Amino acid sequence: MRNRFPEREETWTPEEARRVLDEAEQSGESLAAFARRHDLGPARLYWWRKRLAASSTTTATPMLSLVPAMVVRGPAVAVVIRLRGDVTIEIADAAPSAVVAIVAELARSLP
Repeated sequence: MRNRFPEREETWTPEEARRVLDEAEQSGESLAAFARRHDLGPARLYWWRKRLAASSTTTATPMLSLVPAMVVRGPAVAVVIRLRGDVTIEIADAAPSAVVAIVAELARSLP
């Protein structure tokens, strides 16, 4: 069964455009060839590809950033790590080695 694409005259939503572009990519054809085969305007596909790429790069921000720090020997202390989105990690009586392990794991999750 062939997927229904939005008509030429219809206004596309970003979700519809993403679906069409995904199918075009999976076809292995150029956008122009894919558009011709499905009676779509090639300019529309190129426009949406550019628009969706621009919106994904402007919204892609790191979820986490680390600041310079030094772990020193001493008694265990309470540690509070605040992340974006009101996420807080609180560790009571954190040994320096535990802080190092947590920061190392968070650093691995950075994009």
